[in-house]
Amino acid sequence: MMRNHVRSLSTIGAAALIGILQPGHSAKAQSPSATQIVMLGTGTPGPDPDRSGPATAVVVNGTAYLVDVGAGVVRRAKAAALDKGIRALEPISLRVVFVTHLHSDHTVGYPDLILTPWVIGRKVPLEVHGPKGIKAMTEHILLAYGEDIKTRTNPHGNQREFPQGAWVNAHEVTAGVVYKDANVTVTAFTTTHAMESYGYRFDTSDRSIVITGDTAPTQATIDACNGCDVLIHEVNTLTAVAARPAMFQAFAGMYHTSTAQLAELAAQAKPKLLVLYHASISLRPRVNANFQADAANSSPEELLAEVQSRYGGKVVVARDLDVY
Repeated sequence: MMRNHVRSLSTIGAAALIGILQPGHSAKAQSPSATQIVMLGTGTPGPDPDRSGPATAVVVNGTAYLVDVGAGVVRRAKAAALDKGIRALEPISLRVVFVTHLHSDHTVGYPDLILTPWVIGRKVPLEVHGPKGIKAMTEHILLAYGEDIKTRTNPHGNQREFPQGAWVNAHEVTAGVVYKDANVTVTAFTTTHAMESYGYRFDTSDRSIVITGDTAPTQATIDACNGCDVLIHEVNTLTAVAARPAMFQAFAGMYHTSTAQLAELAAQAKPKLLVLYHASISLRPRVNANFQADAANSSPEELLAEVQSRYGGKVVVARDLDVY
């Protein structure tokens, strides 16, 4: 695993920086010490008002680990802290992140995660793990916000005493164990998408959790799960893909997973719970009928029916702020 460090402008200078659940439903009762999964964002690139961009939190013994940082991640984390009582998701406490790939819908919340918790008091750097390119992305975000960082850390700035809160340690990963502490072991596995991409398996004292990000169905996902407690997988309904333009259909055929494919994969992976997220659905009928992608989306009921007609295991459609 390659380790890279990106420090704040105040330190190195600008020139150096380059089942269908109701919203918020808790699917499984958890004791305070148990591992929890919090769906911070379950949406797609479309600006769905009911679903933030893809982001998932694994919370273990009061520590949160994020997978992906889609639009709205910081505010969803605060909502989980306030509305669900999951104090580990207070934004100031978000410190360890894993990125599946660098598409914008999975990373557009990254500047927010770097800067907003620091502005409200985070005093330690972020630890961010992702594919090749995460270091360059980090450097350019900090460069873009260089004036903000300099003014907040100058002699009159209100973050001058803890500039390190805006620092980021960016780690470029390869397949294998990429992170381990007293709470969790995180293993990356390669997935098949339009760029270098990884899924992550989390092993804690009481649960095994696999989160795919965007991917076509792969043997690596089946092997990573292999009877895991929870498999969180992207999916497109057959009806939604069929309603899209031919270009998207071809793209989806190479780089995404249909309900039929996911049913087959899950039958081999055998998760105790299959969680559908980053799916081609709209929670309200046709969010915007003038936008073709929204008009083509399925309902959560249609998504669940497509999967359950082909797969007999336990499966749920995730919504933002669901807790498992």
